[in-house]
Amino acid sequence: MENLPSPPDVQPVNSSGKLWKNLIFTFLGTTLSILLTFGTSQWLSQQKQKEERELTALMVMGNVERFAQRLDLISESLHRRDTLATMLLQIPEDSVDAPEYAEMVMSIQNVMSCPVLTYDKTTEQIFSNSIETWKNMGNFMFIDNVGICFNSMRYITDDYMDFAKSMANLWEMVKDNPEAYTGKTQFSKVLLSKELHLKTKELRTRATHCKYMAEVTRYYNSINMVLMHVTMEEVLEFIEKQEEGLENDYPVPLQQDFLPVDINPDSLPDYQTWFNQQQW
Repeated sequence: MENLPSPPDVQPVNSSGKLWKNLIFTFLGTTLSILLTFGTSQWLSQQKQKEERELTALMVMGNVERFAQRLDLISESLHRRDTLATMLLQIPEDSVDAPEYAEMVMSIQNVMSCPVLTYDKTTEQIFSNSIETWKNMGNFMFIDNVGICFNSMRYITDDYMDFAKSMANLWEMVKDNPEAYTGKTQFSKVLLSKELHLKTKELRTRATHCKYMAEVTRYYNSINMVLMHVTMEEVLEFIEKQEEGLENDYPVPLQQDFLPVDINPDSLPDYQTWFNQQQW
């Protein structure tokens, strides 16, 4: 009987070593997965914050540019009122109440009703709410310059509206004390008043001042653009996208259409009938 070959030596399986190897691979896989998940989440969060900062910056710069554009329009409007006032003041004082000048004299209300300038604080509030993010990014120059823009816009608005209100108040001054003014109608009384003559001299100054302040506003806004690496074309494009598709058929309200008109006593209805119809 032939001898069978001896079986090869087989090392016993080290179950303990295989277990540790599996545990290490599992640990490394789990750790890598956590790092990738956390890293991706953090990257996405940073990208979102970056996009939000860029959007906020464009909103700020777009808001400042729109304010400057509004000042341009007001400047043009005040120049038109200055021209109209100059025409009206050429009417001889003794002819102000003449029938041929009646329609022309009534246009004095257009001189007094200056356009309104408003300062919208919405963008400033949005920027203020995210200011900590800007500080963390070290954008202190941008923060300071935006603050200059907002403060300037508030000051310009308050200063201009004080002037606009003083123009509108001329009507009330004459209405409340008509006997102190010459002229047969309230329109002619306003036109002949010394107060109007003084105020109309401010129209041209205010018109040029508004144009100047529009350019000052743009100057500070240009610093914002340099700091944020944004061009004027990008700001104007942002404004255009904000306004595109906006269609409004509602007529623009004109202040002169809402000036108080004296009631004609001859046109009053019967007292008892009218009184009983009212809801007190």
